[in-house]
Amino acid sequence: MVAVLYSFGMESHIGADNLSRFFKLIRIDTHVGISPSALRQQLSRMDSLLPLFQQQCESRVSASIRSAVVAMDETFFGDFLILVLMDLSSGYLLLEDISHDRRFDTWFEKAIPRLKELGIDVNHAVSDRAKVLIKLAISGFDCQSGADLFHAQQDVSKWLGATLGRRHEQAKTQLETAEALLQKNADDNLAGWVQVVDAERAFKQIQNTRTDFHENLAGIAEDVHPFSLASPQPNRTEQVTSNLEKRAQAFEKIAQSEAIADSKQTLNKFRNQVNALAVNVEVWWLWVMEILAGLSVDEATQTWLTHTLLPTVYWHQQLHKTQNPKQREKYRQAWQQAARQLQADAFTATLPESELQRWLEWAEWMARNFHRSSSAVEGRNGYLSQMVHNGRGLTEKRLRALTVIHNYGLQRADRTTAAMRLFGQPFPDLFSWLVAEMDALPLPRKGRERATRNPLFLKTVPA
Repeated sequence: MVAVLYSFGMESHIGADNLSRFFKLIRIDTHVGISPSALRQQLSRMDSLLPLFQQQCESRVSASIRSAVVAMDETFFGDFLILVLMDLSSGYLLLEDISHDRRFDTWFEKAIPRLKELGIDVNHAVSDRAKVLIKLAISGFDCQSGADLFHAQQDVSKWLGATLGRRHEQAKTQLETAEALLQKNADDNLAGWVQVVDAERAFKQIQNTRTDFHENLAGIAEDVHPFSLASPQPNRTEQVTSNLEKRAQAFEKIAQSEAIADSKQTLNKFRNQVNALAVNVEVWWLWVMEILAGLSVDEATQTWLTHTLLPTVYWHQQLHKTQNPKQREKYRQAWQQAARQLQADAFTATLPESELQRWLEWAEWMARNFHRSSSAVEGRNGYLSQMVHNGRGLTEKRLRALTVIHNYGLQRADRTTAAMRLFGQPFPDLFSWLVAEMDALPLPRKGRERATRNPLFLKTVPA
């Protein structure tokens, strides 16, 4: 019963009335109380217990400074909004709180004490280009503010992608119509042949333009990597900005050729984000060099790490992260090229097995700390939106409970939770702890015996 309340009542936000009907269907209403009011009491008890679990776990964490890359955003629900701050490497929700405004002072008052409590030192912050979030990164977290790749691509897609898609469908329909008319009047129909030729030319033109657009749209993501796809060489800020400017010029050319107006100044907005997108790469390389300088690594080892080992590990991670078949094939080729260079490098053979394993673990950790998108936060916003619509609202107590479930209950394929990935230590099983802390299940109600009325039975009435 607790598992059903936890999985469906808490995680899926299904109401007590529906849960009560489900319990009746599986015939346990004779053993425990399953009325909607009794189930609401059980859910309320869970809402109160779950934040206590997170407090206990965080109090046991060893005191140390943890460098992190974070993303922040706001999501709106009617009269209130939720501020979301997440550590991108682990997925741990550092802050998820209901607020009545999104001013810098509000963000600062809520986020800074929370980061100090957890010992988080923000090394880099990724967000959309909201002025408050940029100021929070620079003035509040004292770090660089990187632009979110997802929003940059989305803006360009709304501007050009939708229009090109409509025109592609229109050209396809016109071609099919012209071919159908020609087929009906195939005998000596010169005008029909001309119409088909013109429709084919227009369809091929918009098809080529649309393909060019999608290649450049995907190219935005391919340009914002710490390594070049063409060779295992480090990507520097100048290369990233130069490549992104070429994408902007390609979009401008497409808009001019198709006479698509830029009423919302999307191209200027994209160009204004180029430097902020390149910051994501620049900060990561500064972080790498800072760590290697702190470890007093010699020049030969540093060159091997930055030009040979890191690209191999990085492209291997990207290969397993992406779901796009075309990008996966490009990442596979980049990984294979870097792996061959790693095996052929003479310096690799000079390292003992233990030393190689130590640097491999460091490279995997370093590669996981490269982030260029706040899509994880956007996904969290979408989940909260679904919860609000499912349950027709979201209380502060339920939000705190959902935060704990996200941090300590959800597991990835490697069976690690966000808390385990952030703090690097195991924690008690959340559900087992919750079952032990829950009160005894309510007893079923004993209904009154229903009297059977007999119209033929007449009670005597005293005189």
